[in-house]
Amino acid sequence: MNLCRVAVSCKIKMIAITGIGIVSAHGVGKDLFIKGITRGQALERMSLSALGRDFLVGRVKGFVPKKYIPAMKVRRMSRFSQLGLVSAIEAWQDSEIGDRYNPESVGVIVGTGLGSVSSTDAFYLGLLQRGPEETNPMLFPETVQNIAAAHISIHLKLKGPNTTFSEAACSGEHALYYGAELLRQGNADAVVVTGVDELTEPFIEGLTTLRVLSKSERLCPFDISRDGIVPGEGAATVVLERLDDATKRGAKIYGLINSFSMRSDAVERLNYSCSEAMAETMKEATKAAAPDLIIASANSTVQLDRLEASAIREVFGERVPVTSITSSVGFWMGGGVLRIAGGALFIKYGIIPPIWGLTTAELEGINYNLHTKEEKIGKVLVNGFSHGGTNICIVLRSYEA
Repeated sequence: MNLCRVAVSCKIKMIAITGIGIVSAHGVGKDLFIKGITRGQALERMSLSALGRDFLVGRVKGFVPKKYIPAMKVRRMSRFSQLGLVSAIEAWQDSEIGDRYNPESVGVIVGTGLGSVSSTDAFYLGLLQRGPEETNPMLFPETVQNIAAAHISIHLKLKGPNTTFSEAACSGEHALYYGAELLRQGNADAVVVTGVDELTEPFIEGLTTLRVLSKSERLCPFDISRDGIVPGEGAATVVLERLDDATKRGAKIYGLINSFSMRSDAVERLNYSCSEAMAETMKEATKAAAPDLIIASANSTVQLDRLEASAIREVFGERVPVTSITSSVGFWMGGGVLRIAGGALFIKYGIIPPIWGLTTAELEGINYNLHTKEEKIGKVLVNGFSHGGTNICIVLRSYEA
């Protein structure tokens, strides 16, 4: 396997996270997320008539979009857009920016793996069955992947840069990188970064066809008995500002973006990068800032978890505790922003959640965190490793570190 030797490392010392919004299988809001992830897995059974059986999934609980979005808007939006917009509203309100900045200087960047698969499926099914005159025209705008970014900018009246990234399981991390770069280069004064994906029958059918869905329906990252993905859905949003601007207006600061590293491997589309490439990406991201916690990319597949565990053991051994947010809420491709938001919250509140479902690790020599801990965290390494060989690692640090 040939390792691509081109790496991008960006040291960003002065970008602050000032707002967080989370819609996850634990419910709506960052408080429910924190409470839930320290207590266990938020999984339930979902019946799919098309496949003739139930599946274990991480579906968002207690989601009533009309509580946050006008009813007429809700009717015109896919679940994908609703999830993304609600998380963005929560984060924007949490940031308390208000009218501090000119709307033309506030960007909206979204990362998603698949967009609204349900809208695309329904629209083209109607087109085939009933023809162009009878299919629902309201579905068509929801079939494009940048529709969530459009809804966010329209609802919050933000007129700055607006971009959507679809980089498989690294979509959210790339969205964050781009948002931070807009601020660093002076092309925006604040950026709303959202990662979102919905749980749909076509998504589960696709995972089944590709044979990456868990057959035993156990979500257990790094465990020797793991056998595949337990699918989930959700949305997470972080609001970014330059630290000087944030401190000037007296904003609360959850954490700072310290550094990035990105690499890629030329591998088959369903394979992951080699462990050496993952290790080099982590080394590059942390060379100036040793982490106190690692949030793993692990998704309970045999291949990714083994490669990532091997890379973590090579770089850090047992020195740094490792946890997994996916272990609690299920896997969705835009979940990188949830890992970033979670990392910032763990720094802010001094907690380390466990890896749920892990009983017997396949690889020893790693500090797997198996119980909720309360301790001061200065720096967090967030791993993003996607099928297709894309690697991106991000280091967050506390404002006080």
